[in-house]
Amino acid sequence: MPDPAAEQIESADAVIGLVPPASRDDHSVETTIARILETPVPLKIALLHPPLSPNQAEPFKTNSHWHLIASPQLMQDPSSLAQSLGDSFRATFDLAQKLNSRACVVVASDLSSTTVDWVSLLLQPVIEEQFDLVAPCYARHPFEGMINRAIVYPLVRALYGKQIRNPMGPDFGMSSRLLLRIASAPKARLHTLPSLAAEAVSNGMMLCQSHLGPRIYAAQDVTNLSALLAQVLGPLFLDVERYAAHWQRARGSQPIREFGRPMYVEAPESTLDVSRLIESFQLGARNLQEVWGIILPPSTMVELHRMARIGAAQFHMPDVTWARVVYDFALAHRLRTISRDPMLRALTPIYLGWVASYALDLAHASPEAAEDRLEKLCVVYEETKPYFVSRWRWPDRFNP
Repeated sequence: MPDPAAEQIESADAVIGLVPPASRDDHSVETTIARILETPVPLKIALLHPPLSPNQAEPFKTNSHWHLIASPQLMQDPSSLAQSLGDSFRATFDLAQKLNSRACVVVASDLSSTTVDWVSLLLQPVIEEQFDLVAPCYARHPFEGMINRAIVYPLVRALYGKQIRNPMGPDFGMSSRLLLRIASAPKARLHTLPSLAAEAVSNGMMLCQSHLGPRIYAAQDVTNLSALLAQVLGPLFLDVERYAAHWQRARGSQPIREFGRPMYVEAPESTLDVSRLIESFQLGARNLQEVWGIILPPSTMVELHRMARIGAAQFHMPDVTWARVVYDFALAHRLRTISRDPMLRALTPIYLGWVASYALDLAHASPEAAEDRLEKLCVVYEETKPYFVSRWRWPDRFNP
C-alpha cells in the first residue's frame, strides 16, 4: 500500500481519488483537498491523492469522517499518460475494494475547475439512490470537447442505447457492484476509463449523470491532433468489438436520470478558422486517397472527393456521411485492414472537415441551437446504425 495511513483504515463508506493532470501544481491539489475536507458528510471517506510538496504550509484539518492517503500512483507521467491514468484509476479502485467501500469517486479533471459540489454530485446518487455509474455533464461552449461531440457521445449513444453525454468522463462515481465487474475484467486493458459506460450498460446496471458545471480544458495542440484521436478512439473501438453481442441488439436510445442543474456557456467571438479546417480536409483527400480507399466503400469515397472540390462558402459534410465514416473506421479497426495507429490517424482530415461543416452550421447560433444541432447528429448516428450492423456482420459482402 502506498501510504502507511492506508493500513490504519479497516473500512470506508467511500473512496475518492484525485487524479490531477500531468501539468498539475501542488497548490491546486492542496486547495482542492482543503475544499473537499470542508464538506460535511455523515460517511467515512478515504481521500486518495498524489504526494504533496514537502513545503506544504499547514497540515489539513481532518475529522473522524475523513482519511487522507497519499499514493505515487496518482501522479501522471507526461510521457505515458494513458498508462499512468490507468494506474491511477486502478489504485483508486483497488483501495475501494480493500476497504469494502459502497462507492468510489474519481476526479481526473483540472482541479482548479472543480468545486465541492462535484464530489457530492458524483457520490450521492450512488450512496443514496443505488446508481452504479454516475457520468459527468459539463457546461461547455459549442466548440469545446469536439471529439466527444463528433464521435464519442453519438457513437456510444447509438450503439448502447443510453444518452450518456460524456461516456469517457473523465470524472465518475461508481458503485461497489460496478467495481467488482471491473476487477473481474481482463487485466490486459490499458485502462478502464473507456469501458465504464459499456460495462455498466451491457450488464444491466443503473446509470445517471450529474451536471457539474464548467470544466477547464487543456489547450489543444493542433499539431498533435492525430495522436490524440488515436489515443481516444483506439480504446473506444476495442470496446465496440468487445461488446458487439450487446450493441447489435440495442435499438434507439433512452435518456438517463440527471442530477444538478444544466448550464450553458456562450461560445467566444472567434473560435475556429474554418478555412484552415477545410484546407486540411482537402489536403487529406489528395494525400490519403489510397488509405481511405482501403477503409471506406466506393460510395463514400465519391462523396468525399465531391466535397473536396467545393469552396469554403458552400462547404458542407452531411451527418450521414460522417456517421458512416466513423462506423467504417470502427470496422477497419476490428478487421486490422491496415495497421491500427496510422489508420486512426488517417481519420483526422475527415474529422476536421466535419468540424468545419459543424462550425458553419452554428455561426452566431445560441447555446440552445447548438444543443439541437448535436441532437440531430446523434439521431443520424442512430438511424445509420443498421448500416454498421450489416457491415459488421458481413464485411466482405456488404460494400455499398
